[in-house]
Parts: sequence; structure tokens; C-alpha cells
Amino acid sequence: MANIVNLTLEIKKGSSKSKVTVTYDACFTQCELMDNTTFIETVRLRGEDVFSDDNLITLKSSCVSATKRCVKRKITRSISNSVLNEDDSFFNRTDEVYAQVKLVPFKPSTSSGSSNIISSRF
Repeated sequence: MANIVNLTLEIKKGSSKSKVTVTYDACFTQCELMDNTTFIETVRLRGEDVFSDDNLITLKSSCVSATKRCVKRKITRSISNSVLNEDDSFFNRTDEVYAQVKLVPFKPSTSSGSSNIISSRF
């Protein structure tokens, strides 16, 4: 099972947008390396709250393959401060934002589709 290590979030606050950078290492097992396993990578910003955390935005959703023992990942995006403003009540004006990374092994599945129907006498 892939491990996510050294996960860090950096936010450089601007006047209306902030530069958000998430870095981490995706480290793979020997079996994943031998198989060149592909994982679906999802990187989200979440807001920490007392009862349940909020999904603020998905920064990246893509694939990453086990090509070497550890793969360094860096995701940088410019995000509106209104997205990062997850606590905006009279009693709580401080925002608590963190990055969440998920690596899920890709499982091929069958896909099919049907075209439109042509009605005629052939």
C-alpha cells in the first residue's frame, strides 16, 4: 500500500488570492514497483471544524505511477481567499485549513456506450 509522507501545506496570502502549495512524497512497496501500479491521486484543501470538516476545493485529481521507491509531488495553485475563508461567523473568524491527499489504486473497468438510433428502411 502506498504511503504519503512529508505532507506539507504552504499558503502565501495575497489581497484577493493566495498561492497554495502542497508537497509530499508518495512512497511505494516493492510489489507496487514491480507492477508499476497506477494510483488515482486526489489533493484537496479542507477546513477543520468541530463536528465535521469541510471540503473547500480539489487542487488536483490525476494519476501517479509507482516508477521509483518515492516520488516527490508538488501542487501549486492560486486560490481565491473567499474559498479559504471557511469560518466566517461572528463568533469564529479564524480559518483552519489543511491539505488531504489520497492515493487509491486504479482499477480498470469496462465502459460502453450506444449511439443514437437511425430509423429507416434499409
